[in-house]
Amino acid sequence: METANYDLIVVGAGPAGSACAITAARAGARVLLLEKDRFPRHKVCGEFVSPESSRLLEELLGGNPFKDKPQIHATHIFMEHRSVSMRISPAAQSIPRFELDAALAESARSSGVEVQEETGVPEVRENQLFEVITPAKTFTAHAVVNATGRWSQLTQRPAVPEKWIGLKAHFHEVNPSPSVDLYFFDGGYCGVQPVGDDKVNACALVRSSAARSLEEVLALHPFLARRSQDWKQLFPTVTTSGLYFRKPQTDHNGMLLAGDAAGFIDPFAGDGISLALHSGTLAAESLLPFLQSRCSLEQVRRQYHSAYMKHLAPAFRNAARVRMVLSAPAFLRSMLISLAARRPFAQALVSSTRIKARD
Repeated sequence: METANYDLIVVGAGPAGSACAITAARAGARVLLLEKDRFPRHKVCGEFVSPESSRLLEELLGGNPFKDKPQIHATHIFMEHRSVSMRISPAAQSIPRFELDAALAESARSSGVEVQEETGVPEVRENQLFEVITPAKTFTAHAVVNATGRWSQLTQRPAVPEKWIGLKAHFHEVNPSPSVDLYFFDGGYCGVQPVGDDKVNACALVRSSAARSLEEVLALHPFLARRSQDWKQLFPTVTTSGLYFRKPQTDHNGMLLAGDAAGFIDPFAGDGISLALHSGTLAAESLLPFLQSRCSLEQVRRQYHSAYMKHLAPAFRNAARVRMVLSAPAFLRSMLISLAARRPFAQALVSSTRIKARD
């Protein structure tokens, strides 16, 4: 191979980007991880770490520094004026992105990754080598993984027929329940779960026509309005807009895509962080034969696409089916809540939107 600054450059140091960088560096690759923000920082996220990803997260971090974080043992769904509860076993965990992303970036540094914060990437060019252009410098690499999320200068921006907004903040609540509580209403939903120290994370996904602030969101469901009336907000609301759902895409302009750059799963599925960790790890594992001169980059793209579609894409398809029902008229939503009250159906519904373990 022609000489390059790095074997691999990963753009975006969220869970997907850090997982990719850590996995590649531990296998001997020279890796640069670029992040436009500075850690720690808040992100719009439900902060739900599903049990399917706990072992992988522990491997990436070299242990579990979040043992003191709340365990999530149940899901409560509030729809119309009815509710249903489902057990989560083994338990999930609630980990603020403010802490999780910083810990993953630090693990990347400890694994030999060069991490540069406050470094945006407006353009990547593919020639004999990839040229990764930043405001201060241009880097070269044999491969690039785009883990920049749903919206960035490196990610395709399709026409969005309806605008969805994500909003999130932490609030003080006395003795919150050890559960993730999902409140559905016309135009979206809001998830609430504990994050430790009598704090809860309230994260909503709504149509822009339904609400534009968390205050408006909290008033859209009667149960949520009563619950939140004594909350005290702990930091300014974090927002993200232009959210959209599409079929997963595994490469673009020569780069492999990981995390939300590859596909955005419905937040109610609770598998966003897990998908990010697994897709980032899978991207790195797929690239290793190429970085070791044992196959072509085109073969890597095909292999990664095949593995992604087999192991990760089913969660997107099943979550999309649930979304269609949840967006249906009220009488159909009422039928769903009746079915969800039956335990075998409820457990099958949750299982269908989760990643299956890879061999």
